[in-house]
Amino acid sequence: DFVALLERLSAKHKPQKKKTIFLINNLDHVVCIFRERRVSGKELNRFVELLMKQRELFVEEELLTGFSKMIAFVQQPEAYLASVEKGARVDVNIQVVESLVVDFASNWKKNIDLINRNVLSYFSNFKNGMEILKQVLTQLLLYYTRFQDVIRRVWKNKPPAFCNELISTSVILAEIKKYALS
Repeated sequence: DFVALLERLSAKHKPQKKKTIFLINNLDHVVCIFRERRVSGKELNRFVELLMKQRELFVEEELLTGFSKMIAFVQQPEAYLASVEKGARVDVNIQVVESLVVDFASNWKKNIDLINRNVLSYFSNFKNGMEILKQVLTQLLLYYTRFQDVIRRVWKNKPPAFCNELISTSVILAEIKKYALS
């Protein structure tokens, strides 16, 4: 009944992202109270599962803020490659890939900083916010790694000149660690 109430109350918020934030904050509060009172078993597990599901939804929503084009691009060739034989050629628009590489290289730090500020302002529980921030940044790194993999598959033998602008995943990982430690 309580979960149904939370879902009805979350429906009062219009954008999906705000609904998700509302649910995360309230589910996290319930989980914290349960843990303080040493409540365990299926009751706690149900709320933890719901919280994790909402966090996953938030991670995807938050990444769409600054990285939607790259994410959409990654998902298209991967779906195609999964449905065809191994070694099949993937045709992609070189101008689109170049613009994605250049855009990422010039905006990734600014977008990560925006994500950090958003997460810290959305979630009242600092520990919960930091866990979510780590999740968002880890998922970003995974998407970017997949983006680089698609580029490598398409241009196996001779990568285009714009590939020199690709940011190393170790550089991104170092930046992520700064946010995780601060």
